[in-house]
Amino acid sequence: MSRSPLRKILIIRLSSIGDIILTSPFLRVLKSGYPDCEVHFVTRKEYGTILEHDPHIDRLLLVDTTEGRAGLEALNLRLSQEHYDAVFDLHNNFRSRVLRNGLSSHVHRIKKRGLRRLLLITKHINIYKDIVAVPDRYIETAARYGVQSDAEGPRLYLTEDIRLSARMKLRAAGIDPTIPAIGICPGAKHFTKRWPAEHFTSLAGQLAAQGNHLLLFGGGEDHAVATAIREAAPGQIHDLTGRLTLLETAAAMEHCKALITNDSGLMHMATAMQRPVVALFGSTVREFGFFPYHSPASVLEVADLPCRPCTHIGRARCPKGHFSCMRDIAPESVREALTSLPGSV
Repeated sequence: MSRSPLRKILIIRLSSIGDIILTSPFLRVLKSGYPDCEVHFVTRKEYGTILEHDPHIDRLLLVDTTEGRAGLEALNLRLSQEHYDAVFDLHNNFRSRVLRNGLSSHVHRIKKRGLRRLLLITKHINIYKDIVAVPDRYIETAARYGVQSDAEGPRLYLTEDIRLSARMKLRAAGIDPTIPAIGICPGAKHFTKRWPAEHFTSLAGQLAAQGNHLLLFGGGEDHAVATAIREAAPGQIHDLTGRLTLLETAAAMEHCKALITNDSGLMHMATAMQRPVVALFGSTVREFGFFPYHSPASVLEVADLPCRPCTHIGRARCPKGHFSCMRDIAPESVREALTSLPGSV
C-alpha cells in the first residue's frame, strides 16, 4: 500500500446537505493520517455554510452553478495553479469531472455501485454482497494512502455565535431551550421519501399527550405540513420551519433528546449533532448507503414490499399509487421505536 506524501489535496462534493455532512468522517480520518496536508474542498455556494467551520478544511471553494460550464472551467483554471498531489472526487458527475480535469495525475473517484443499484431498482434483484455506508465509500477513495474508518459518526462544527443565535430564535418563538424536546423533520425533497402528514400529526398528538414538547424543523417549503402538525397540540408543538439557517437548525437540534426524520439531509444533520434518530425509509433502502452512520438510530421500513425500492433519490409520486412503503409505517410503531432509543424519554 502506497504511503506517498499528501501535501495538498482537493476534495469535490458539490451537493446536497446530507451527502456533504457525510464527508466529515473522511475529512477527519484523512487529517488524522496526514495532519500537515493542506485540504481544499469544493462545493456549491448554497451549501458552503455546512463546511465553513470544519477544522479539517484549510480552504473552502464555492461553485455558482448558475454560471454553467463556463463557471466550472474558470474555477478549474484557477485550481490548476495549486498543483495538487491528489484529487478525491466524491461526487463523480459531469460537473465534478469538469472541475477536476487535468488537476492531478492522481484522481480518486467514489464507486457508486451503479449496476447493483440499477438491478435492485428496475428488476428487484439484490446483488449487494454487503451494505457499505456512503462515508465508507468516501473513505475507500483514499485506501491506497492507508486511510481507514475510525468507526465514528459524522460531525458538524458550530461556533458559539451560531448557538447563541439559535437560542435567541428559540426564545423569540416562545420555546424554553432548557427543556429537552423531541424534534420532528417532516420534509424531504421528493414525495416518496415523506411520511404522510396525517401520520406525523397523529404521532405528534400522542407525544404531546405524554407531556413532550416538540420542535418542527425544515425549510420554508415544509411550512404547510408543519402547520398541520402543530394543530395537534399548539401549546407544545413549535414550528421552526423556514426560521433558522442550516447551522442554526443544527444548533437547535442540540436541545432535542431525539429526532424523528424522513430519509433526508436533516436525518444526517441530526446524527452529526449526535442526537438519537428514528429514521423513516419509504422508496429508498439501506443498500444505497444513506442510513444513519455510526449513530444511535432506529430505521423503520416496510420489509419485503415487492415494489421497493422504486428509486434511489425519490419520486414525485408513488408509481403504484398505493404508497404502502410509507403509509404502512404506523405512528404507534414510530412511538415505540422512539422509546427504545437511549435518552429519548
